[in-house]
Amino acid sequence: MDQGSSLLLGIEGLQVLDVRLDADGRRVAQVVTDPELAGWCPQCGEQSSSPKGWVTTRPRDVTIGPDVPILLWRKQKWRCKVVWCERKSFTESLPGIPARSRLTARLRQRAAEAIGEHTRSVSDVAGEYGITWPIAHRAFVAYAELMIPVAGPPPAVTVLGIDETRRGKGRYEIATDTGVKVWIDRFDTGLVDISGPGGLFAQVNGRSSKTVIEWIEAQTDAWRAGITHVAIDTSATYAKVVREALPHAIVILDRFHLVALANRAVTDYRRELAWTNRGRRGRKVDPEWAQRNRLLRAGETLTAAERVKMFQAMKAADPTGGLHNCWRAKELLRHLLKLAGTEPDWAQVWQRLTDFQMFCADHIDIRQIRRLAQTVDDWRSSIIEGIFTGVSNGRSEGYNRIVKHIGRIAFGFRNPANQKRRIRFACTRASRRAATTLKPC
Repeated sequence: MDQGSSLLLGIEGLQVLDVRLDADGRRVAQVVTDPELAGWCPQCGEQSSSPKGWVTTRPRDVTIGPDVPILLWRKQKWRCKVVWCERKSFTESLPGIPARSRLTARLRQRAAEAIGEHTRSVSDVAGEYGITWPIAHRAFVAYAELMIPVAGPPPAVTVLGIDETRRGKGRYEIATDTGVKVWIDRFDTGLVDISGPGGLFAQVNGRSSKTVIEWIEAQTDAWRAGITHVAIDTSATYAKVVREALPHAIVILDRFHLVALANRAVTDYRRELAWTNRGRRGRKVDPEWAQRNRLLRAGETLTAAERVKMFQAMKAADPTGGLHNCWRAKELLRHLLKLAGTEPDWAQVWQRLTDFQMFCADHIDIRQIRRLAQTVDDWRSSIIEGIFTGVSNGRSEGYNRIVKHIGRIAFGFRNPANQKRRIRFACTRASRRAATTLKPC
């Protein structure tokens, strides 16, 4: 018996008898069960002294050194002589190699961690470890259920973020109850803990107000009462969710989406200008098209030379000043939103908001400016709350990127349950890390 080889193998309860090379040059390790752990009945816990026979198995293990050694485990079958024990016979097993398992526990663990912690595809991990797709998937499912239990209440949330992601391409399906063909818009609504470590703690199938309201109302009164703010984009659907399911919470409009609307106003006017003046789409020979990226950049990031080029291009393309006015409205809105996180007073916020509104009123004849001003007016209270609190829905947008990344890795999902499990595991790293670092008082 080679004690050094047993330590090198590193499976508790297995002792290496011999290591040799087979015809293909692979290492073959002859192993047996440690005598101190052999013969113990897994049901009654008594040690048997009645051997029944021998059996040799080949459990697959992880890579040790240059390759995966072949384990030939010669283990014994035993009879249980305890009268009241229902288990009449059993075969030796270990925590590192459970009964009837063709894989070591550490191989399953590493495969599950590669899928979950390193966000790799199941097929990729299965190919690396020489196992099948179902085995690798089951290993991850068991690992994920241990780390993020499906049952149980959601984590306590103070600031809730709501946003949707597309789960797949919409399609027609036949309703099982009516037999009528209906359009299925495959979206999921993600609920994110903005202020804490909860991450993306829930996904609701669909993006209608009804489905999200039903999920929120299914939670406890204490959980709902703990939510003080809800960050959303310019979605009337999610605003309705907050009004009906969380009437005490304050709605905050995400600043990123507001700036995106302002940039869209500039782009729409520029494109409309190209069709009006030339009857075609913009080209690189057109002055405003050449400056299209600078029109969308933050004004303070432009150098003096870049600003001169941009202003000259706007004047050459639109002598009426409409394009310049759209750009100016966008910058005034950004000037207002830059107060977020600076602990501004009411006078500052009100002055910059008034500057934006007065400018839009002076150029209300421009459709894009009128549309932007109307949106700001409709969401004014939510915008102001976002400026004073500094809260945004940026964390939800970050998790949306992870959701899409997981979908690309898997080349899409057919099973929604598998998709939710993979996404929740990837989007709850902070909460799982916090749980493992907690220490008793």
